Amino acid sequence: MSRPLKRHPGLQPLSREHHQILLLGFKIRQGLRKHIEAQRIYDYCSWFFVNYLQPHFENEEFHLAKITGPNSELIRRLKVNHQEVKAAFKELKASRIDLKAFEKVIVSHVRFEERVLFEEIQDKLTDEDIYYLRNHLQEQKFQEHLQDVFWQ
Repeated sequence: MSRPLKRHPGLQPLSREHHQILLLGFKIRQGLRKHIEAQRIYDYCSWFFVNYLQPHFENEEFHLAKITGPNSELIRRLKVNHQEVKAAFKELKASRIDLKAFEKVIVSHVRFEERVLFEEIQDKLTDEDIYYLRNHLQEQKFQEHLQDVFWQ
């Protein structure tokens, strides 16, 4: 069993946002398990992508580039990871197979960032980086889309 990751407080706002992305994966799995119409799950994914995931990516790239440098290898890997999720969403159709594949992509995305990238970033944080994160990085508040709570 792997040990729980201890996230530096400066990076915790992004980790809490990752929790919402993992919950999207849970909602997709629940919808598929309950045989919910694929279009309903797809519509929720579309809402989530536009209203939460895209802003999360922009916020994450902006603030992490401030502490690692805009051309760092870490930012390059982060952006590649984000592009993979965006490409998966662009290809997403309202089908059970596509939704299952998209769920795997978003969960893999979060696991990569939390287990690899954030571990590397927090090992390199300087006092200046910590000051920047504490004063500039704010968690994006999640406002659930309650029109169709198919996962309940």
